[in-house]
Amino acid sequence: MLYWHRLFAVLGALLLTYVAITGAGIELADMRALVTHAPETDPDMLMMRQHIDGPPNYGVVSAPDYTSAALPARLDIAQGLAHAAALGYAAAPGADLRLVELRLSDGRPAAHVQMGGKQMMFDLASGQPLADERLPPPPPTNLPAPRAQFKFFHKFTFFGRWATAFNALAGIALCCLLVTGVAHYAKLYSARLKLDRPAPFWRAGSGWRNFHRWTAVVCGVLVMWLAVTGLALSIDNFGAFISIATAAKAHGSDPFAGDLSSPLKTSELESMTRTTLEAFAKAEPGTGIKVIRLRYFVGYPQGVVVAADAATSQLVFNAWSGERMSMHEAGYPNLNFPSGWEWHQRLKRLHRGDFFGMPGRWFDTIGALALVYLCLSGIVMYVQLWLARRRNGRKALVW
Repeated sequence: MLYWHRLFAVLGALLLTYVAITGAGIELADMRALVTHAPETDPDMLMMRQHIDGPPNYGVVSAPDYTSAALPARLDIAQGLAHAAALGYAAAPGADLRLVELRLSDGRPAAHVQMGGKQMMFDLASGQPLADERLPPPPPTNLPAPRAQFKFFHKFTFFGRWATAFNALAGIALCCLLVTGVAHYAKLYSARLKLDRPAPFWRAGSGWRNFHRWTAVVCGVLVMWLAVTGLALSIDNFGAFISIATAAKAHGSDPFAGDLSSPLKTSELESMTRTTLEAFAKAEPGTGIKVIRLRYFVGYPQGVVVAADAATSQLVFNAWSGERMSMHEAGYPNLNFPSGWEWHQRLKRLHRGDFFGMPGRWFDTIGALALVYLCLSGIVMYVQLWLARRRNGRKALVW
């Protein structure tokens, strides 16, 4: 089994080391922002949450929402939304109402509407128009953040979308190394048990070998988690490349291609509001509301609520039936990823650990650093052994 372990190491060492170092860079950039409680406008914080709630024309959560308070409990939301729509019609007579929304702006309830192609904000109490700078900011694209720079190299973006195949190859190589490494360790440990030496850690060989073995034993599960989730994510990314390359349009139009809304009728607002609020109360009892938006998205009547919970969750409901809606419904735009947009975002959160909160982040960081050490120490051990064998006339790369 050691022969196969060395073979996979020789074939994938440089690629795997590169992926491990750049991946650890992403994780450390994230942890820097999280541990120091960086503001929501911090580039790393913005890029961490990029597209997590859907494409730009679907997601409602914006950066200020993460630190915003909930709408006042005494606020009559149905009346507020009706008033917001009236403000929109007064400001743009004859234009279609495309969305109507309540949120806080500088701590005060504000009305956000889209009339035709123009978005506007108003102070809800006074009805006064607010500056365009008070509109919810659009989702970030490519900010000059350390996270984005490490990710650019981690995904081989400089080669193009197809290069995510390199991540899949690295994931396969790592899985093979883990399987052969575990098998080799089990063989050694079994032999030691027969000699009445049950300790899982022992010294044998150089310091590099000892720490390599100990790191693998302690962090093996964490590294395996990174390998499996990273492989699944890279396969999904490569599937998106194939979908884009073949211009597959199985689910409709491009998810980033502009406004997919259709006009709202004022006569619908009251029933849509009531259905949305009832559905949200059932899904998140006792939770406040930071933002509520009514809209049509590719023909679906939707009530979107940004919850005042720890995660600032976005919940989307069918505003007629009250059923919870996902980011992958019949008739939605082509999302390219084979798993669908929602599961792709979930895979990203599983891979980087925040699916399990800060404990998951810490475990993921430890696993990433352990993988970097395993790669580097493995290369050092291999070179040392190969040079020693070469001096004895044995030049084979794998033995």
